[in-house]
Amino acid sequence: MYLRNFLLLSAVLFGCSCHQVAGQTPGCTVEDGVVTKVICSGAIDISQIQNFLRQLAQNGTVNFSELNIFDNAALQHLPDGLLGDVKFHQILIVSCPNLVQVDHFLGASSDSLMKLSMYYNGLSEVPQLTAHKLSELHVYQLEKQVVVRRTAFKGMKDIRTLDFNKASVEPFAFFDLKNLAVLHVRDISPERLVAGSFTFDSPALTYVELTSAESWAGHAVPGAFGGFLNTTWFRLGAAARLSPSIFFPVLSSSTLFEIGSPVRCDCQVAWIRLSTFLPRTTIRCGNETSYVSLQEVDEAEFKDCGAICTA
Repeated sequence: MYLRNFLLLSAVLFGCSCHQVAGQTPGCTVEDGVVTKVICSGAIDISQIQNFLRQLAQNGTVNFSELNIFDNAALQHLPDGLLGDVKFHQILIVSCPNLVQVDHFLGASSDSLMKLSMYYNGLSEVPQLTAHKLSELHVYQLEKQVVVRRTAFKGMKDIRTLDFNKASVEPFAFFDLKNLAVLHVRDISPERLVAGSFTFDSPALTYVELTSAESWAGHAVPGAFGGFLNTTWFRLGAAARLSPSIFFPVLSSSTLFEIGSPVRCDCQVAWIRLSTFLPRTTIRCGNETSYVSLQEVDEAEFKDCGAICTA
């Protein structure tokens, strides 16, 4: 899984370097190909981007497949109404390390945007935008954590796929997303997950992944997880404790529950090993170099667990 994440990040970086290799001088251009793109690369002022888009609209060209903004260390702020009357279906903003403020910059793209990707910028929180048709949102950070708040999605309630890297999630952040199907949170904050951290209310929920490339202990309190369905595959990178007070709502609902890192299979997992939940779990017992699946551990290993088994 970590290899897949590494390859994903590398692919994005490779895409950025391709633009650099192409020798593009700083500025905005229109690229006609399989799709029609507006590409703004290099350290250009926000007014240059705004003037370029305004000129396109004045010339009667307002519909494009993509907007790509790359490698702009001068960009600090995407102001309200930046895109004006120009409509895009996808927007990709990459390697703008000083971009810290994003207002409602979409303009007419509020009614056309379906995918927004923001990689390796300087955001401190997921921007609050109005994008009625937005289906996918990807926010990847390298060093600075991005905070995911419930208010961010007030104007983006049709989202189906969310993908974050280096993120801290506030309680009930995703609760209003009734069409959410896939959620990835990689390099999750090491802080303890509080009640409501990952509570959902989407009948479409099919996959939830919470992992970290760093040493994340997976600490959580009762009520941290809720709203999983019998169609949901829940993959957790690590779990400090597997008590029923925390994970019963998950195991009683989700179709598959997986923990990436091996866990200590003592009496804390007896309630899973001796229950009907077992076939729907992928839990490894041991350490990173030597482990067996919980299904392979003999029931006799838990005969002295007492009341824990029926908790």
